[in-house]
Amino acid sequence: MAVTACQKVNDKNPALLGKWQGTEWLIMDKPSGMDATQVSFEFKEDGSYAAQFGTQKQAGIWRTENDKLYTTETGKKEILVKLLKYDGAVLDFEMNRGGQKEVLKLVKQ
Repeated sequence: MAVTACQKVNDKNPALLGKWQGTEWLIMDKPSGMDATQVSFEFKEDGSYAAQFGTQKQAGIWRTENDKLYTTETGKKEILVKLLKYDGAVLDFEMNRGGQKEVLKLVKQ
């Protein structure tokens, strides 16, 4: 029973599976000036993910719990983003970086 209590919840939301390409990046609901098309994610059924931000790449594991997406890059701590929209065609993340609300919008490839 102790093992079950320590396990992290994972909905394994199937709407996130697949490859995603950034379309828009907002900071405090205004255009950020960053090229969102340089951002891509791939969420795999086995719980792994890969992401690219321009020339930077990362990979690790992912899980969902209701409207929260948790990613853990290999060798780093878990990060949480809020899922604003996730319908299998559109994926919108809300992040808090340095106290500023950022929204990254992506579409399914």
